[in-house]
Amino acid sequence: MAEHGQAPGTGQPKGRPDKAADRRAEAASAAPPPGGRSGTGGDPSRRTEPSRPRDHATGSRGPTAAEGGEHPETLRPRPERYLVAPTGWASLTTVGRAGPTDPAADAQHLIEALQRNPDLKVLRVIRSTEQPPTGGTPPIYRPGSRFPAVAVVEATPEQAAILAARPEFHVDIDHPLTQDEPLPPWTRIPGTGTLDDAVPIRFQVRDDRGEALPDAMVYVHGGRYPVVARTGADGTAELTVPVGSLDAVRGVYVRPHADCWSTVVDRPHLSGTEVNTVACRRLDTTASERHGDGWARRAMGFDRLPPTYRGHGVRIAVIGSGVDAGRLDAAEGIMGGIDVVGQDEKSWDQDSIGRATHHVALILGHDGDQLVGLAPEAEVHVCRVLPGGRLSDLIEALDYCIAQEVDVIDLGTYTGGAAGLVAHKLEEARQAGILCVAAAGDTGGPVMFPGTAPAALTVGAIGQLGTCPPESPHISQLSGMPTPEGFVAARFSSAGPEVDLCAPGVGIVSAVAPEGRAALDGTGIAATHVAALAALVLAHHPDFRYGFGMRGPARVQRLAQLLKASCRPLRGIDPYRCGAGMPDAAVAVGLVPYWTTVGVPEATAPMPGGPTGVRYDQPNPAAARHGYPQMPPDVVTLAAVRAAGFLVPEPDE
Repeated sequence: MAEHGQAPGTGQPKGRPDKAADRRAEAASAAPPPGGRSGTGGDPSRRTEPSRPRDHATGSRGPTAAEGGEHPETLRPRPERYLVAPTGWASLTTVGRAGPTDPAADAQHLIEALQRNPDLKVLRVIRSTEQPPTGGTPPIYRPGSRFPAVAVVEATPEQAAILAARPEFHVDIDHPLTQDEPLPPWTRIPGTGTLDDAVPIRFQVRDDRGEALPDAMVYVHGGRYPVVARTGADGTAELTVPVGSLDAVRGVYVRPHADCWSTVVDRPHLSGTEVNTVACRRLDTTASERHGDGWARRAMGFDRLPPTYRGHGVRIAVIGSGVDAGRLDAAEGIMGGIDVVGQDEKSWDQDSIGRATHHVALILGHDGDQLVGLAPEAEVHVCRVLPGGRLSDLIEALDYCIAQEVDVIDLGTYTGGAAGLVAHKLEEARQAGILCVAAAGDTGGPVMFPGTAPAALTVGAIGQLGTCPPESPHISQLSGMPTPEGFVAARFSSAGPEVDLCAPGVGIVSAVAPEGRAALDGTGIAATHVAALAALVLAHHPDFRYGFGMRGPARVQRLAQLLKASCRPLRGIDPYRCGAGMPDAAVAVGLVPYWTTVGVPEATAPMPGGPTGVRYDQPNPAAARHGYPQMPPDVVTLAAVRAAGFLVPEPDE
C-alpha cells in the first residue's frame, strides 16, 4: 500500500494543504492578541485547546481543570458551529488575474478579527492549496480555482447573525454530515403505554441453520417509543418497553452483523414471559451471490463488459466512514487516505460503521470470486468524515482529493443544509477535472446537499423485485409500480429535479468491517456503482484517449454526458427519482451504440438481424430529454471499433 501523500507508482509526494511545518508557522503567526480568546491561528490539524479531548458527536471539548473540570458538568446545550470566510471569494471565480487584495492577508486579518472577539471561539482554520503566499505575486486564476481561508467558529445563532450582517464576512452553518440507514416504513401509534413502568422483552436471534447470531441489532417499533438492543455472544438480547404497549408494536426489525439477510416481522405476537425467536436467512443460500453475479451487476450491464475492462490507473476517492483495509483481499488497490475527523493521517484505515468498507469492496472486489469488483484495478483513496464529521471536514476532504488529483469522487454522505463555501469547493474540484458523484439522500424527501450543488452528478436508488427474500426489509423499501424488468424506485431515495440518474441501491451485498458480508440499502451505494462505471469510462472509452485526455471541466462534462446518454429510461418511475434512467455499462464505455441498448424488453421491435433494443433510426429518448446531441452512426461505429482494439483514423483525417 502506498504511503499517505505519495503519488501511486512514483513515490513522489503529492502534497497536502496543511503540512506540519506550515501548521507550526501559521500557529505562531496567528497567535491571539493579549486579552483575546485563544485559537488555532490557522492550524488545520489542532483545535483551539489541544489539551481537551474532542467529543466527536458534538465537536465540543470538555472543561479544563482550571475551569472546574475535575468533576463532570451538568448537561448543557451544545454550541453551534459556523464557517466564516472573507467576502469576495465568489466574485473571484471569473477568468482573469486576481484583484489588488491579497487573499492570504485577507485571511490573516479575518482570523485576527475573530480571535479578538471574546464571544467567539475559533476551532481551526482551513486553508486552500491554491492560495499564494502573503506578499507573493498573484497568479492567473481560472473559474473555481480560488478558495478562501475558512475559519471554523463556535458561536451562538445571534452572534453568527451579527457576523453575517457585516460586509467583510461570509457565514455558512457547519452542518453535521450523515449517512442514514433506511428503516422499514412503519407508522407510529402515539399515546400507547405508559412511561411509569416497563416490561422486559427477550429475543433470540439465529440463522436458518440454528446458529446464534451475535452483534445483531434488534429494533422494536411501536407503542410509546421505539427501542433498540444488540445481541450478545449467545444471540440473545433484552429490551425494555412500556407496560401496555406490546399489542401496539408495529414490527420487529433484526439486522445481523454479517453473512445473513435482515429480517422484518410485521405485527408480531410478542411474549413478555417467553423468549421470542427470530430466524435470519443466510446470504450464501442465494446462488447468484455465491458466484459474485449480483442483480446490480446484471442490471447495469457490468457482466457484459470484456474481462480486460478493469479501470486500470483511474483514481477514485471514497468519502465516508473510512475503510477496514485488512478486511479486503484487494487492499493493494487502496493507495492512501486521510482521517479528517480525527485529524490523523493513519486512522483512515478503520471503519467503525462498516458502510464505506461496503462501498470500497464494491469497487475493488474481495474474497476471491465472491463479489468481483466493478473496477478492480482502480486506485482508491479513502477520506474518513464519519462518524462525527461536518461540512468543514468535507472541505478538507475535497482539498485532499484535489491535491491527490483523483478522477472521480464517490460522495455517499450528505446533510440537510447547503453551504456556499462547500458548493464553491465542489466547483473547484470540477475545474480540476474531478467528477463528483453524490448520493441524493436517504430521507425520502427533497434531495440533500451536496446533491443539490450544480457541480455534482446526483444519483438516486432503485431496486428490483425478486432479488431479496420476502421477509427481508429490503422489499418494504420498494415503492410504486415496477417496470417490465421489475425495477422499482426506492422509497427512501430523495427526489427532485437535481437527480441526474439512478443505480441499484436496495439489497446490495458486499463486504463489511471487520468481517463477513452484508446486504445494505442506500443512495450512497447507488453512487458507488456510478462512480465505478465512471472509472471504467475514463479508462476505456476512446474519447478519453483522443479528445478529452487533459484534466479540466470539459473532461468532466463529457464524462457526465456519456453516463447520462447511456441511460435507458425506466418507464413508470418518477423521473424526479430516477433522472435520465439507469446507465448501461456497455453503452457508456463505447462498446455498444447508445441507441441500441441490449436487453430492454419494452423497446420497439429490433431491425432485422439487429440486436434487441431501440431501432437504429430512432434517437435515444433519454439523451433527447436532457438536450444531448445525437451522435452520428459513423462516429459511434468508429468508437466501438477503437474500443475493441482496432485503431482507425479519425473521420476528418
